[in-house]
Amino acid sequence: MLDWSQNPMLNYDLLEKNVEQYAKQFREAQPFPHLVVDDLLDPEVAMAASQVFPQMTEMDVLSDFRQHKAQDPDIGKFHPIFSKIIFEHLHSPRLLQVLSQITGMPDLLADPQLYASGLAQGGDGCFLNVHIDNSSHPVTHHYRRLNLLLYLNRNWTEEKGGHLELWYPDMSRSVAILPIFNRMAIFATDRRSWHGHRRVNTPDGDSRKSINIYYFTEASPDGTDYYHITSFRARKEEVVNQVLYPVDNMLRTVVRNLRPKKDEHAVLYNQQDEQP
Repeated sequence: MLDWSQNPMLNYDLLEKNVEQYAKQFREAQPFPHLVVDDLLDPEVAMAASQVFPQMTEMDVLSDFRQHKAQDPDIGKFHPIFSKIIFEHLHSPRLLQVLSQITGMPDLLADPQLYASGLAQGGDGCFLNVHIDNSSHPVTHHYRRLNLLLYLNRNWTEEKGGHLELWYPDMSRSVAILPIFNRMAIFATDRRSWHGHRRVNTPDGDSRKSINIYYFTEASPDGTDYYHITSFRARKEEVVNQVLYPVDNMLRTVVRNLRPKKDEHAVLYNQQDEQP
């Protein structure tokens, strides 16, 4: 059994020793700033977490034409290793500082409520279609700025799919990231960070497992007040969704504008809003 009091759990040194290199990679990455780092967790911690990851039936399942996956922010009901990883390390001042240095985003804030984050999982046939996340926290109204994904998928192969996709605004092409074991991906979360993940192909019963964390700031990326809903876009081959998503985005924007909020009226994003 791991001695958590002595085990560092997170490889802070890896990030801190390479901060300038990682900052350059993040800043120059296309189609929007992102970075992939392997072996972020201590190997024994990563293995232990993967072995006690909850079953999909123990998690909240989201299933509609936009997504089919399990997502659960209620970390307390699962094995305590996840609370240790998230609240003591992924939310730690030390990690927040180095993430700010890498991303150039000062004063990053962790979210103890784990809004829209926590543990995520997708079995055979699960997917998350291309979208941008809504812009701010519903309680604090802080702006979402950075997404951290930490994958716990042992023996994951290209054939199993589930690649994280980062899309260019015109939806002409994407960068694909394989969600292999103990891999961290971070990317800027803003009005042009179109992302999703490919359908999972695991008839053997395996599943795509991850810890998902958002970081926030009090100010928006461009210093202006704005709000937009989670908005979806269709890939070129998704003919039905090319019709469905604009209508769905519009209707949800109208509903959002009927609710009181701190920000200006919600903005609807479509294919022409951001140029490549």
